[in-house]
Amino acid sequence: MEKWVLTAVLAGASAAVTGLVTRNFDKVITRGGEAVLARTPEDPITVHASQPPGTRGYVGPLPPTTERWRDSANVVQLYDSVVHLIVEAAGDRTAIINKLDVRMESCDAPPHVSHLAQPPSAEPMAPRQLREFRVNLNVRLSANATEPAPSPRPADGVPDFPYTVTPLAPDHFYIRVTTDEPGDFRWRIGAHWICNGKSGVVVADLRGQPFRVVHPEPRSRS
Repeated sequence: MEKWVLTAVLAGASAAVTGLVTRNFDKVITRGGEAVLARTPEDPITVHASQPPGTRGYVGPLPPTTERWRDSANVVQLYDSVVHLIVEAAGDRTAIINKLDVRMESCDAPPHVSHLAQPPSAEPMAPRQLREFRVNLNVRLSANATEPAPSPRPADGVPDFPYTVTPLAPDHFYIRVTTDEPGDFRWRIGAHWICNGKSGVVVADLRGQPFRVVHPEPRSRS
């Protein structure tokens, strides 16, 4: 009888968690070169977002000097991108991260870009420190697109959600973003949480601006 009661209680708790509704969006403040998302008092997590340099291009004709484009907003990621999300528990609370989603803001025809030299490769982080997820921004270049929003999926060997974050154990998500079709893609990432019978989402971006990647049109053959 005791085992039956315990099973029933666990099943009810699972159903309650599954039925929770997402709410609570956050505003962004900045700290250094990455975005740190300010949370409301109800939010049990803080999300740090960064986008390391990969293959880069410059929107429009390339300026004559490096200083003119080094920190320009016209410098964009090309073809694919990587986003790092570090999710920390706030205070002494423990939270469950049960989903990441991609919130497309725009998907336009690609602008003209000038290719830039690739930066030096950073030293890879230890695999155990990362939760690698992958997402393809396969959204049609149309205002009437009806496809569902792209959703990050775990890489081979990486467990799917949920994950638990505690004050002493943050989580680091490594999101590899790819594109199949030419376009100018802008998006943000939502980290959905559950804690103490409540739920919400913290929306990650870069210093208040959406993540961006440009897939140029193929070069014409002469």
